[in-house]
Amino acid sequence: MRVKNLNGTSDNPKCPCGSWIAHWKNYTGIPNPACAETSCEGKGTDGGHVQKMEGDMSWYIIPLCKEHNGLHGEIIDIMDIMYENFLVPVIKRDKCGKF
Repeated sequence: MRVKNLNGTSDNPKCPCGSWIAHWKNYTGIPNPACAETSCEGKGTDGGHVQKMEGDMSWYIIPLCKEHNGLHGEIIDIMDIMYENFLVPVIKRDKCGKF
């Protein structure tokens, strides 16, 4: 699956989870994710804001290493097998703030 890394998202309101990677972890229950980019072997230390290249225009959070999270506006290939689990909506829900 291909997603676009969004520009200027650091100015968005913060989630009550404390960080976007914490938001992602709260929703997935995965404590130590790998970077979602298909060829990367790094750790998913950042919660990257992305949009799908096809389908809806919603914003999602995925785990990315610092290098891939810094590719603002670039297209990133993420692992298809992780598609449903890795795309966490950027909206406050009942799991926000809980860890």
